Amino acid sequence: MRLLRILVLFVLAIAIVAFAVANRHFVNFVIDPLGGPASNFFVEAPLFVFLFGAMLIGFVIGGVAAWFGQGRWRQAARMRAKEVTMLKKDVDRLTRHLRILERAPQFRNYSNQTEVEERPLVH
Repeated sequence: MRLLRILVLFVLAIAIVAFAVANRHFVNFVIDPLGGPASNFFVEAPLFVFLFGAMLIGFVIGGVAAWFGQGRWRQAARMRAKEVTMLKKDVDRLTRHLRILERAPQFRNYSNQTEVEERPLVH
């Protein structure tokens, strides 16, 4: 499985390098939308820089959108984690309480008898 992952990443890296070499001619990226092609506000860089930058921005925007979209699930997980922690503390407290009550003299005689149908409720 690891070898397959390395092989796929190697082929992908070769494709990216080939894409960058094929698109290395310089282009103007005009920043001023009203000035048109004759605008003085432009950035000149190889085409692959703009394409990779657009892909990177797309990945970031997609990641942020997914993060915000999953907010309710993260909140539900936090609430469940708090509930589990509270219930574990409650179980520990009740277990300690039960052990103390089982050592009490009034309940000691019930622990060894099998004829007793119902044990007293412990609160």
